[in-house]
Amino acid sequence: MSKCMRYAQSVVEIDFDRLLDEGKRVFLFDFDNTINIWRSEHIPEDIVKIFEYLKSKGASIYIVSNGKKRSLDYSVPVIWRALKPLTFKTKATLGKELKDRSKVVVIGDQIFTDVLFGKFLGVCVVKVEPLDKSREFLGTKILRFFERILKKLL
Repeated sequence: MSKCMRYAQSVVEIDFDRLLDEGKRVFLFDFDNTINIWRSEHIPEDIVKIFEYLKSKGASIYIVSNGKKRSLDYSVPVIWRALKPLTFKTKATLGKELKDRSKVVVIGDQIFTDVLFGKFLGVCVVKVEPLDKSREFLGTKILRFFERILKKLL
């Protein structure tokens, strides 16, 4: 299991230069409430700039989402209905990219899906705050309740 666990308020506040300097080259982003609000099809311009910057540095970018398939307004490989925190679908799809786990980063807003997913993969995880807690899938709202309890315990 990876010991790399970081926190940021949002994706735009992540120190991507530091991650690149540490040898990170594969970035797995959650979509809903990490990149944009739940069910959106739009990737905001500031996120597009981050994606383009990372690609210019030789990094691979993927979206790994438990959400339903949708047409995004930016071309990026996506694994929809990824079943996070389980890893088998992502491993089956991105096998070669995950070979050197020291180069992989998972970025997401939920402890019980994204963070556990990254931990189960044995990669670095950056936990961000959700963009909008008011518009979420019912199951996510339930998990947020347990996240609040866990945060108080920690």
